[in-house]
Amino acid sequence: MEFLSVFILFIHIVAGALTLIAGPVAIFYNFRDPRKHRLAGKIFFYAMLVVCVTSIAGYLKRPEQVFFQFLLGIAVLVGANVLRGVRAIRLMKGGAVTRFDFTYMIMMGLAGVWMLGMSGRLFFQGAMIAFPILFGVFGLATTSDVAANFRSYLHPERLHRLDWYRAHVGAMLGAFTASTTAFTVNAAPFLPWYLQWFGPTLLILPLQIYFGRMLKRQKSRTLQQTAAVSAG
Repeated sequence: MEFLSVFILFIHIVAGALTLIAGPVAIFYNFRDPRKHRLAGKIFFYAMLVVCVTSIAGYLKRPEQVFFQFLLGIAVLVGANVLRGVRAIRLMKGGAVTRFDFTYMIMMGLAGVWMLGMSGRLFFQGAMIAFPILFGVFGLATTSDVAANFRSYLHPERLHRLDWYRAHVGAMLGAFTASTTAFTVNAAPFLPWYLQWFGPTLLILPLQIYFGRMLKRQKSRTLQQTAAVSAG
């Protein structure tokens, strides 16, 4: 049993390192080289799934510890996000919304509600303030995100193909943020807790805003060109 635990931890570390390498490569080649972006993105996707599964295994070994309860919630959120990111590309290419899309979004929503509940419970129990804040922030962000995406899945015809690509970029950057956060928490204990947990978000959020605005401008130009062709 001890060998299995060590092996799972080793796989988790290797997969986590791959996400930290493949993630920036995919970000760098986004809009620059689609082939390299896809290759790095596939490595990131599969490595992140391994990270999520091994994180759940780690929780099962220590289910009573709040730290691993939080990592369980993050693992579910990240797993759902990378699935959503891949599915967004399929939908951008004309694929149909399926029950599978609603399934992982429901899982994500339940995880968000659970994290909000944990935030309230830990706060009233007088736990270290870091965990109520962390559970609350991630839970609130997740439930808000799920509500917005459910509307998209219920009415996919209202979305432009670039809207789906923006969803892809946002989901993958969100997953990369979580992976980087796990790294700083485990490898940078010398930092204050708020920088360990929220530092990666503060660093990566500007990228999300930048790509989001870029895609909005691109969508606007595309619609204007389409309207001009139709009018001509």
